[in-house]
Amino acid sequence: MRYPFSFIRVAMAIVLCMAVAPACFAAPNFPATLDRALKSLDKALEHRQEKIDSVYTIIDSLRHELSAPGMRYDDEIVVLEQLVRSFRHLQVDSTWSYSERAIRLARENGDSLRAKRLYLNQIDVMPLRGHVHEAIMRIDSCERMMVDYDLKRVFFRNARSAYLCITSFYSPHELNTKYFSRYLAYNDSLLSMTPVDSPEYRLFLGCHYLGTDQLSLSMATLSDYLETINMNDPHFGDAAANLSIAQFNRGRMEPWLYFMTLNAHFEVHNAYTDGEALRQISARLYERDDVMRAYNYLFLSQENIAMCGTLIRSMHVAGAFPMVENAYRLQQQRYTRILWIMLGCLLLICFLVFMIMRNKMNDLKRLSDLRAKLAKANSVKEVYIAEFLSLCSVYMDKLEEFNRTVSRKITAGQIEDLYGMVKSGRFIEEQSKLFYEVFDNAFINIYPDFISDVNKLLLDDKKFVIADSKKLTPELRILAFMRLGLEDSAQMARFLGLSLNTVYTYRNRLKSRAKNRDTFERDILNIGGVQ
Repeated sequence: MRYPFSFIRVAMAIVLCMAVAPACFAAPNFPATLDRALKSLDKALEHRQEKIDSVYTIIDSLRHELSAPGMRYDDEIVVLEQLVRSFRHLQVDSTWSYSERAIRLARENGDSLRAKRLYLNQIDVMPLRGHVHEAIMRIDSCERMMVDYDLKRVFFRNARSAYLCITSFYSPHELNTKYFSRYLAYNDSLLSMTPVDSPEYRLFLGCHYLGTDQLSLSMATLSDYLETINMNDPHFGDAAANLSIAQFNRGRMEPWLYFMTLNAHFEVHNAYTDGEALRQISARLYERDDVMRAYNYLFLSQENIAMCGTLIRSMHVAGAFPMVENAYRLQQQRYTRILWIMLGCLLLICFLVFMIMRNKMNDLKRLSDLRAKLAKANSVKEVYIAEFLSLCSVYMDKLEEFNRTVSRKITAGQIEDLYGMVKSGRFIEEQSKLFYEVFDNAFINIYPDFISDVNKLLLDDKKFVIADSKKLTPELRILAFMRLGLEDSAQMARFLGLSLNTVYTYRNRLKSRAKNRDTFERDILNIGGVQ
């Protein structure tokens, strides 16, 4: 067996691949960790339909070209082969249909070499159509007839691909050694026919090491090969898939998932719908409790199966789907419960905020009312302070006038007239009347509901009936003094020009008319207060 690497280079590659984590894969164009690879795959899946539509755009153009009348054989067979290549990983029935048409056209035009190549290329498609036994029979029959060197390479390549595909059908949990050994045998046949300086040589050599259980050499060789290509290379998926198999055989599930994710990214990037990388990684993601991704990938895998027509792959999806779907449903139920709880908490918070705001608004309204009342009280206070100042001014003028009158009477010797004027009490009466008018007017304006509030405290048949609401009776003036905080009956008597006994009598009589005698005086003090 020929080896393209020096011993030192292989040894260094083995050391690099001994690490378990997939971050050892140092290709600058690919995500360095599994999490980044999954995020990159998620982003690629967002543009999945655009990739598929772009391929169908090419297919529609080729179909239109094929429908042109009068095409020469050389042009028609080229268009048919392009259609076969375009449909190859997108829709297997269309691939088969155009392949059959191309084979028939080649045979009709005596192009036996092209017809044989197209016939061999069908081997790769047959397992995907469910014709596994027929594919194996065709491989066995063609192997005995292969003489042409170029056709041998075509045959080995398609036989290798077909057996790898068949292996994936019958081994969802472990490698099927029977079919996998046939795959490795045809891989070794390709290896023997591939020049050492060809880039593909490292791919086939890595697969050879995989078959001979030289896993470190396999991972080193395939990793080295993968670093030199990108996702536009048709062999990228092949290399990533075999690297994942090598990791799987080592029991390293996280690196296996990493390389299988790269394989799935390759399939999405190139609009391949016949692969099963999405299905395989969804099962592993389910085991890692990444249920959302597992469900989405499995659902898209089922969509790919329906789109491509590879119904034979649906048996693996059908087995995994109920389990993943149930876990997804339970997770959605948990999310729904959490959402309802959060919504309930949000509504509760909104209700509390509403109540706080309402109370705040009520407080602000009460404060506004108090400010209005205070402003009104201040206004009334200012008005009636002016009234009392005016009254005092009148008293001073009256006193000065009375003083001049007394002085004049004494100078003139009119003592008897002066005595008669004082004795009549007319001066005191006039000033008292003026005081009562000013006091009643001021008090009623400060406490406009005073009389009605007093009546609320009295028995029904003992209420005051006042004709002039702007004028107080002596009893009401006593209550007014009590409301202003004047409790001394002697002072009340002097202000009202009544005897002390009369004031006592009035106060007792008023208390006897009250509904609640014990709290009557306190209730009077509360009239007109802030509620």
